[in-house]
Amino acid sequence: GVSPDNIRKWKVLQSVQDRNETLFYRLLMDNFHEMAPIIYTPTVGWACSHFSHLFRRSRGMFFSPQDRGDMASMVYNWPSSQVDAVVVTDGSRVLGMGDLGLGGLGISIGKLDLYVAAGGFHPRRVLPVVLDIGTANQKLLADPKYLGLKQPRLEGEEYYSFIDEFMAAIQLRWPTALIQFEDFQSKHAATLLN
Repeated sequence: GVSPDNIRKWKVLQSVQDRNETLFYRLLMDNFHEMAPIIYTPTVGWACSHFSHLFRRSRGMFFSPQDRGDMASMVYNWPSSQVDAVVVTDGSRVLGMGDLGLGGLGISIGKLDLYVAAGGFHPRRVLPVVLDIGTANQKLLADPKYLGLKQPRLEGEEYYSFIDEFMAAIQLRWPTALIQFEDFQSKHAATLLN
């Protein structure tokens, strides 16, 4: 489980990242074994499940069905012209916790923090993404603070055409970027791999 102490440390680290990203990554790199469970599993699961209540500032890109037809231009809103790694989730199966909707962005952020701290990626050359395509989580739909779309998830061909447009947009702007799909439902993951 997640200890209250790790939650406190996660909140402190997020405050450090807000004020001094260089110091944040130095702390992660110099103390990686102690910090990894705070910035990723298991603490990131708690952060994802509380994402809308903890939100302070955007750390990634959000794409929703309302963005259809505009994704190719939206990717140019990201300030970095060079991106080496994109971690994208639809929030449908975050760490086996189920559908966390928009809160899945936390998993993309946490994974890329690991890539920066342990994999040598430059923090300005990574892109966390959430595909906000609705949620099947009734608790989120009833939460007035939930930041995501309050509608049923896209399914079927509508879902796959949305993913296709997103992929085309990312590949248009950053054709050599590694694109990692994170925590998608199994029924979609297998189809997307083909």
